[in-house]
Amino acid sequence: MDNTIVDIYFFTGTGNTFLAASKIAQILESKNYKVSVSDIAESEAASINLSHIIGIGFPIAFWNTFPIVKNFINTLPNTENATKVFIFTTMGDSSLNAASNFGHVLKNKGYKLIGASSFLMPNNFIAVQKESKNIEKREKAYKQLQTFAKSLTDTDIKPVKTNFFFKLCFVITNFITDRWKGKLFQKIVKFKIQKKKCIKCGLCAKICPAKNIDFNGTYPTFKAQNCQICMRCISYCPQKAIKSVLIRKTYQALNKQEQEKCFF
Repeated sequence: MDNTIVDIYFFTGTGNTFLAASKIAQILESKNYKVSVSDIAESEAASINLSHIIGIGFPIAFWNTFPIVKNFINTLPNTENATKVFIFTTMGDSSLNAASNFGHVLKNKGYKLIGASSFLMPNNFIAVQKESKNIEKREKAYKQLQTFAKSLTDTDIKPVKTNFFFKLCFVITNFITDRWKGKLFQKIVKFKIQKKKCIKCGLCAKICPAKNIDFNGTYPTFKAQNCQICMRCISYCPQKAIKSVLIRKTYQALNKQEQEKCFF
């Protein structure tokens, strides 16, 4: 096993987890690790290199995560080589120990969990704060990410623990988020295009990680039962032309340059 090569796979909605993945990669590269960073939405779980250290990052959604992330984790190949893996999550409030619980899923597949942690980042759904507060959260998270990344290089690996309460919460939240792609949830959160505002740029279709938006040059249309509810389309629409009954305020974590690196 090559312990100097790290492959980080991330999923991000509005950009927090991309920033976290980039920060971890930067720290590890400064420690002479060779690091690649790939989008889970564009990656095949079966194709990962089990001889490398694997990092998996994702946002917390309903104290769990998105179906696209769970599918990636669940379809990762089993390993008999104790492939090292670490998990990091970004959250707006609490994660209910989701990082550790997903880590134990991977331990059951034969992986060696060398780290699992969650980082408080700006909220992109409920209680979206002013940018000054968001900057404070990001800076604090960056310091914690630096400590976490450095800990991954330690030879003395501390066990990552969970308990019965968090395991029970994990089962419940898994059950709920598994049904996000069902008709009821899709109907509740259904996004709609406000045609008076839409300029037909097609950006929403280009950046949708689930390929759930069709755009043929007129107005974007949303497909049925594949939306991840990741908030990317509604947050980055330049005209704020996408609406949902559940969402009143949105958040963008990435500047233009970061958007190019993350989405394209």
